[in-house]
Amino acid sequence: MFTAVSDDGSWVIAVADGLGGHARGDEASQAAVSGLPERIGSAADMAVAFAEANERVLALSTSLQQKGYRVRPWSIPMSTLCVAAWTPVGGLRIGWMGDTMPFAVWSGPDGYAGSCCGSPQRDPYGLITACLGQPPEDEAQDAGLVEVEMVDGFEDSELPDVVIIASDGVWEPLAARGGMEWLWDDSLAGIGSACDPEAVDAAGIAEGILAKARDLGFNDNATVAVAHWRRPPRTVTPGP
Repeated sequence: MFTAVSDDGSWVIAVADGLGGHARGDEASQAAVSGLPERIGSAADMAVAFAEANERVLALSTSLQQKGYRVRPWSIPMSTLCVAAWTPVGGLRIGWMGDTMPFAVWSGPDGYAGSCCGSPQRDPYGLITACLGQPPEDEAQDAGLVEVEMVDGFEDSELPDVVIIASDGVWEPLAARGGMEWLWDDSLAGIGSACDPEAVDAAGIAEGILAKARDLGFNDNATVAVAHWRRPPRTVTPGP
């Protein structure tokens, strides 16, 4: 997990989760977040952050660096990664690869409501279709270039109060109870039902989500990062 807050209120949160069955997933996840920047203000910045993270994960596999050597997929370190960032100028940016997923959540008098910002990158059999460290199909392709899924952006009036990034060990038990459509249900039956309605900060929201997943019997490692965030007051310029 990675978190950073700048003096002007800009922030970055991220979660990386190693792929089950692949070698050195713990190292791959650490490499994915270890060099993330403390500010991401544009889609281009997000793409660069993922490309550099991919290079760090690829560097763990010395076999990939041996030209012409064919390696078994399960011997290659791989990791998912999801990053959310906000800056006063660039607004909210979210990107991901794999099945570590972002959720946008709004608070109200009756609790929290929100939904997943995208779709897990999985095939019908549950295998991840895009992740960091995946070797390029074309040997001539630049291994650092990756196709990052990104949220197009939020209008200023639609910005969420909370951004949640959850590994599959967190959201899968919740989705198993409510069906995969739960991911995109923006009513209180969705991700909001996993948030403690009395929670007033990021720690309280994270603890509530993990407690709900535990109650449903999850049997995987679990990581959740939460930005409980209020936009700064707007500066109003007086008229003539």
